[in-house]
Amino acid sequence: MSAITIPLDPATDAALDEIAGASGRSKVQVAADLLAGYAQHIAELHELVREAREDIAAGRVHSRDEVEASVQAIIDAAARKP
Repeated sequence: MSAITIPLDPATDAALDEIAGASGRSKVQVAADLLAGYAQHIAELHELVREAREDIAAGRVHSRDEVEASVQAIIDAAARKP
């Protein structure tokens, strides 16, 4: 495990203190968990972008008109249900 130093603005520092106090964990633990969650989130977004680019390159796309028509058909079908 490595360690880094991150400068925090007063509001972020206070938020970490509040979360740490409420959870009974140290500010370092809270910051590490938040950073790990953010890193995972960004990695997932990068994977979604990579998949989207593959879909575009393979021609697996729909026009705006096609999407709007599909959504409208779903809305219309739901409106007809009792």
